[in-house]
Amino acid sequence: MLGSHIDSSFYLCINKRVRTLLLYGGIVLKKRPAYQRFTTILGISFLVLIASVLMLPRVALAANEPAYHEWDKAQEHVGLSHLWFTDRAGNGLIPVRQNWKWGFINYQGKFVIKPQFQLARDAFNQGVAVVNRNQLINSKGKVIFQDKSIEYIGWFDYGLAIAKKNGKIGYMNTKGKFVISPTYEEGTSFYNQVAMVKKNGKWALINTKGKLLTTFNIEEMDYRIDYRKSGVFPVKIDGLWGSMNYKGQLVVPAEFKNKLEFTGNTLDWGLRRDNHSAIVRQDGLIVSFNEYYSKLGEPQSGLWKIKQNGEGIVDVSGHMIVEPQSDQKVILSGDGSYAVRDIKDESSGWAFYKKDQTLLFESSYTDMQAFSEDLAAVKVNQKWGYVSKNGDIKIPAQYEEANLFQAGSAVIRKNGKYGLIGTRGESILAAKYDEMIPLIERTNYMNNQIEKLTTKNPLYRVKLNKSYGIVDSRGNMVMDVKYEMIDLDRTDYYHDIDPIATVQYALKAKDGSISASINIKTGKRIFPAYSMVNYLGDGMYSGFPVGKKSHYVIFNAKGKEVFRSGFEG
Repeated sequence: MLGSHIDSSFYLCINKRVRTLLLYGGIVLKKRPAYQRFTTILGISFLVLIASVLMLPRVALAANEPAYHEWDKAQEHVGLSHLWFTDRAGNGLIPVRQNWKWGFINYQGKFVIKPQFQLARDAFNQGVAVVNRNQLINSKGKVIFQDKSIEYIGWFDYGLAIAKKNGKIGYMNTKGKFVISPTYEEGTSFYNQVAMVKKNGKWALINTKGKLLTTFNIEEMDYRIDYRKSGVFPVKIDGLWGSMNYKGQLVVPAEFKNKLEFTGNTLDWGLRRDNHSAIVRQDGLIVSFNEYYSKLGEPQSGLWKIKQNGEGIVDVSGHMIVEPQSDQKVILSGDGSYAVRDIKDESSGWAFYKKDQTLLFESSYTDMQAFSEDLAAVKVNQKWGYVSKNGDIKIPAQYEEANLFQAGSAVIRKNGKYGLIGTRGESILAAKYDEMIPLIERTNYMNNQIEKLTTKNPLYRVKLNKSYGIVDSRGNMVMDVKYEMIDLDRTDYYHDIDPIATVQYALKAKDGSISASINIKTGKRIFPAYSMVNYLGDGMYSGFPVGKKSHYVIFNAKGKEVFRSGFEG
């Protein structure tokens, strides 16, 4: 790379000059009197000292910097090694590094703030960016604050950023003034005008003026963004868990042995100090039981499957729908319908009920699944088929395996091979694969909301003869079955674009994997020319050109490049 070329050439140049000086000095010394030799030695020593001082920064830099691939000569003007960003790049400025110095580019790939900082890995927020760990700059690149005694400055929220000075945590404003003095052992960022701080081993809640909203009596807490939608977060006081709101009030009293999680649901299952169970609502309502029950799964349409020896069902208000009994099994469907069977009697079948407890049908089926899209898989004579909600066979029993319907199709196994069928039993994808596994199911947190990642077109990884591919729920091929390895890496969800799944894949696993980006809603690959695609906001993306990991690229929604790095990011 150019930086290394400069470093090495500089080093060689200095070395050459030093060697020349020493060689020249040795020749001259032999021809001069003693006093002249002494002054010459002093002069050469001084020059060697200067050369050594000049070399030290370069040598230290070379020792601390990782080794990079040589630059593409056409891209020598840009040397991006890392691109760090938040959910969106603030103010349209993105931190990049060139020749070991950091600067900021805009979405057109032009430097707005030229590379000049040792470190600048966070985007702008609230008009400022943190550089060199203890400096603040404005959007013109001017340093508006610096303090070498500060160990680091964090991300700004509500006009305040956490900052560490002399080993203590405080909060400063965008001008670099400590609004809350650095007196704490630890601290969180601000949310909803409050933050958690730690002193003498315990936590308390403070507001943006540093006023204590609680005493330092919280032993443990969880202040993650996952809890923001619920408005309460878990705190542990005197060895027991409760839930606190952002005013510092205990909405749910600290009397539970388990941490209460209100992330994707307004309800949680609690274990009280007396070892009895309770349904706990995020608004503080507690429905207690005089027994210990374990929950099975999450609530379905207001009903919860529970277990105590045998299985049962309770509604979320605490009313027992099906009392748990020994050797009793229940099936709870997403629409609230349910089935009950006494497994002590091997000849007994399942009885299905509506959510209101009226009987749907009784059956002789000893093996069934929950209803999905008004169909439930049943086993007849060692084969699986599907029945309607009145118990009639809708899809004849002909499969060795049958799964729940999703978006109009279900995975089945026939003659040892997997495929997809529709709700009328029609073949959507021929049963020819050795394996078929759903890829997408995830809950994400974005823009202060918990988003259940749902799709009308689920994706499946399929395997055939040791090779993998991806198909969608409509039977379309998303990635050909030719890869030695395919794995779901992650799923990203943003409100202004469709969800993006990143899939790791490799033609030959020994050669290492690359990635593809797939639109979950359409099931189509997007930006096929790039791997490791990330959304930067405002219609801009970043990623690697496929097969060229030595170039990091920023491009727009049409896939047009606006910025390309020179070496590996």
